[in-house]
This record gives sequence, structure tokens and C-alpha cells, in this order.
Amino acid sequence: MELKRIAVCVDFSSITPKVVEWAGEEAKRFGARVELIHVIEETIPRLAQEMLEIHTLYDKLKDVTKRRLEDLKEDMVKDYGVEVETRILRGEPFDAILDYLEETSPDLAVVGAHGKKGVKRILLGSTSEKVVRKSPVSVTVIK
Repeated sequence: MELKRIAVCVDFSSITPKVVEWAGEEAKRFGARVELIHVIEETIPRLAQEMLEIHTLYDKLKDVTKRRLEDLKEDMVKDYGVEVETRILRGEPFDAILDYLEETSPDLAVVGAHGKKGVKRILLGSTSEKVVRKSPVSVTVIK
């Protein structure tokens, strides 16, 4: 398998460093470009957002997310010598990720798994599991 583009989905949780490390090593090995992706969830209906001026909060969250992605980008460039781009998506994480993968067709997507089991996984669902099941591209899950 030849890898030219790797989409790396990060949520800034405790699994993120392992996801970035694995993707960085693979990108370096194949000379691939990395696309670091984070999804900002929209959980408040649009009308409520307008009434509560949540767009201001969203802008602040986007700024923080952009800085965190830029920090990860700098680390990957320094540690692995690979080309890295960042993308901030908005919406339900698995839907936004699947839409992105469908639109951009990277050679590989990398996601992290938090290891939720039993009732928590059934009730909450698993973004990584949904991405694996429905992705139009190959997906690697890092635990």
C-alpha cells in the first residue's frame, strides 16, 4: 500500500499523543502528507445559538482549537519531518469525519479509540467504530 495522504482525527483526549505518534511514524516512512483534523461539535440548535450569542463562544473555541492543532502540527514537522495541514470541521464528529473522508479521499484515516465497553459504548456510541464501519477509505484505529 502506498500512502500519500493520511487524515489524522484528533480530539485532544489522552489518546491523541499515541494517534499523532503512530501517524507521524507512518507518514515519515511513506513520505506522506498529514491532515490533522478536529471536529467542533454543534450541540445547541441554531436559533438558540443566535439568541444566546453562542457564535462568540464558537469563535473562541475555534481559536483555541486552531492553536492546539498548530502546536501538534509544529511537533509533527519537528519530530517526523513531514508536511502537515490542519482542518477544523463542525458538526457531529462521525458525520463530519465521514463527509471529509468522502470529499477528500485520503489514502488512510487514523482515529483513536477510548476503550469504552458495555453500556457506555452502547448508549454513547463510538465515533471510531462508526467511522470504521462507514468510511470510504481504509481506517487505522489506535488504542
